[in-house]
Amino acid sequence: MKRVFLTLVAALCVLGMRAQDDKVLMTIDGKPVMLSEFKYIYEKNSQEAAGSQKSLEEYLDLFVHFKLKVTEAEHRGIDTTEAFLKELKGYRAQATPKYMTDNEALEALMRRTYEWQRVDRRVAHIAIECPMTADSATTAEALAKINDARERVTVGKMIIKGRGGKKRPERVKREDFHVVAEAVSTDPSVKENHGELGWISPFRFVYPFEKAVYTTPVGEVTEVFRSPYGFHIALVEEEREHEEIQASHIMKTVPRGDSVLAVRAKEQIDSIYQLVIQPDAKFDELARELSDDKGSAMRGGSLGWFGHGAMVKPFEDAVFALQNVGDITKPFESRFGWHIAKLDGKRGTLPYEDVKDDIKKRVQRDERSKEVQESFLKKTRAEYNLPAEMSDAEVMAYADEHLEAKYPELARLVKEYHDGILLFDVSLEEVWDKAAKDTAGLEQFFAENKAKYVWDEPRFKGIVVYCKDKKTMKTAQQIVKQAQPDSVMSYLKRLNTDSVKYVRMEKGLWLKEKNPAIDKYGFKNKKTEFVPDKNLPYVFVEGKVIKGAEVYTDDRNRVTSDYQEYLDQKWIEQLKAKYPVVIYREVLNQ
Repeated sequence: MKRVFLTLVAALCVLGMRAQDDKVLMTIDGKPVMLSEFKYIYEKNSQEAAGSQKSLEEYLDLFVHFKLKVTEAEHRGIDTTEAFLKELKGYRAQATPKYMTDNEALEALMRRTYEWQRVDRRVAHIAIECPMTADSATTAEALAKINDARERVTVGKMIIKGRGGKKRPERVKREDFHVVAEAVSTDPSVKENHGELGWISPFRFVYPFEKAVYTTPVGEVTEVFRSPYGFHIALVEEEREHEEIQASHIMKTVPRGDSVLAVRAKEQIDSIYQLVIQPDAKFDELARELSDDKGSAMRGGSLGWFGHGAMVKPFEDAVFALQNVGDITKPFESRFGWHIAKLDGKRGTLPYEDVKDDIKKRVQRDERSKEVQESFLKKTRAEYNLPAEMSDAEVMAYADEHLEAKYPELARLVKEYHDGILLFDVSLEEVWDKAAKDTAGLEQFFAENKAKYVWDEPRFKGIVVYCKDKKTMKTAQQIVKQAQPDSVMSYLKRLNTDSVKYVRMEKGLWLKEKNPAIDKYGFKNKKTEFVPDKNLPYVFVEGKVIKGAEVYTDDRNRVTSDYQEYLDQKWIEQLKAKYPVVIYREVLNQ
């Protein structure tokens, strides 16, 4: 409730920015209120009524009332309570993150990532394992190995030839990257792939790997870079425009080492293929029924959109070879089993505007976001001329402390939260809670204004009772006539047992056509079609048709709302007497 309220009152709570030509519009309890503060909210909320003196006066009254209530809250010390300060801090914390970053650097990083997404790169790599926790000796040894490997594949290793005084350095011919990878790389997969990783795209590998690959020209080897695994170099072999496809598949799994089941899986996939190629076949239905890949089967076999390198090579080769949407592969095998795949769509890189939100989310979760943070820290140090010995945490804290001075819109927003919380808390205490709990006050207010609560349409006020049999109905009718009104429902409930329900009761106010039983027996509409519950077929009502509320609870919401408004107006008059308001009309008229 409070969050909604804060949104509603936000327009009435702004920080007046004191420009040199700003003027005092009014004073409240001797405290000046600047014209800029009122002008801001007036222009923000009255575009449709701009130029109307009546609307101007209405806003002025609302503004004065608001400022009086905030002044009262401050006098009560609400703004110094632990609860208030904690809540305000929480709201501010939600608003500040976008100011505690370098948005220019973020946009540049997003743009660069998008440009990388437009092409796929085929790469091979050599890795030397060296955890971040390794000691200096181990790190130096691993670094020496990767540097040696890079030398061998780029310029060739330097060796010493000759004997005695005829020794001379000589560089041997550079070696094949894949051969060196198989010889020295500690990547467990090197024995199978000889260092070949295939096609990659952004976000598929750790950021240091991606950055090294995409900042190195095609045909060249990256500089040495480090990841959590260790040290790396990569050969950028080839580049092509990024392409994505949307595909579905049906799969039959093949357990490793079970030749009998392998044969059975092949027979099954061949049988499914004969079904798939029928003119009236529905691939999605067959996938749901027959595929062993239960995750995609639930989606009719759909694997969504993916690019090169996202799937195992046999699968990628088969689906990217399809030319037209709707084309279907013949059965093919991967290490997961046998597949039949269907091409559902093809596309290139989407426009930047279509993908920038997704890129932003992924960048902010990714290691590359550190570049944005580093840029923010660098700019903040320079902007405020901060000493070099300040830690990054201290720089961030300093920047946070000065946000409102740097960003007026944030200052206004925080002021909105500040005053909105005060207004909510003091109004809750003085008006809303008081109205809800003041039964005597509500009754008196209703009695003095009863004529106001006459309805456009009559209502039936009373109870409707559904009974199991005639005997129960007769007993229930006697209870309704003899018991005190407040006790009727309680006595009727006693007719039921744990195992048998003899009666069901409803009490309230009904408009016509809201309850068939009430229409038939309460409003006495003979045309009403009412079919009673077969288990409780005997029905009667007790009550009367009324045209207006008899007690305040008959129209509780309206009466309570009006009573709150009455208390609010009464409170405002008390605040005006307590805190003098002086309005400078000549300033307003300008």
